[in-house]
Order: sequence, then structure tokens, then C-alpha cells
Amino acid sequence: MNKFAFVRNSRRGFTLIELLVVILILSILMAVALPLYVGSLSDSQIKTCRSNMWSIAQAEQAYKTRVAGYSYTTNLANLAPDLGAATACPSNGSYSVVISNGSDLANNGTTVPSGGIIVKCDAPAHGVFAPGIDSR
Repeated sequence: MNKFAFVRNSRRGFTLIELLVVILILSILMAVALPLYVGSLSDSQIKTCRSNMWSIAQAEQAYKTRVAGYSYTTNLANLAPDLGAATACPSNGSYSVVISNGSDLANNGTTVPSGGIIVKCDAPAHGVFAPGIDSR
């Protein structure tokens, strides 16, 4: 009889120590990966929101060209023909458009001239977008 046959038959699974080591390694990997995942998810939501604000600003430019008065609108419903599809903030924020009075600030801290537009999102950390200023 083979001397290893008895040892091979008596061992059927993992020992408790081996199982605990595997769980420990997996928990360490999760502790490293989870904050990175949450951070990238938040970053992607901010970038998506910024892209939506850029689209609204482009629709404002199209609206200004299309309407005879050559003025911006603060009513987002007026932008529907130029926007194409309704934009929604991934963090359930809502968008608004403000016409600057000369004292408003763009996302990069630069003052927006009087008559310029600022697209705002009220979700935390999503900020504002001023076309021509934040696009530089």
C-alpha cells in the first residue's frame, strides 16, 4: 500500500486557519478597492453632470441664435427643441440657468461678465458652468 494514500484520504477540505487567511486577504483587498470604486463613481457623476451643463449651455447658444431677440432664456422648457433630450443630473440635482449681473463667479473662480450665462446644478460638489470661461 502506498504510504501517501492514507494521508490523502484523511484530508478532505481546508483547515480553519487556511480559510481565515483567505478571508483576511479578501477583506484587505476590499478595503483597498472599495474607496477607489466609490471615488471613481462620484467623479463620474460629476463629469456626467458637467457634460449635461455643457449641453444646456450649447442649447442656450442655439436658442439665442434661433430666437429673434438674441437673448438667453432662464426657462429650461424653452430649450427643449435645441436640447434634443431632457438632461438629468445623476445625483438627482436640478439644473437652472442664470444670466449674470457681473458679480457671479464661474466654476474656476473667474467673474462672469454681465449678460453671460451660468448653468448651475444644485447637487453637492457639482458646481456651475459658464460657457467660454470654464471651457478654457
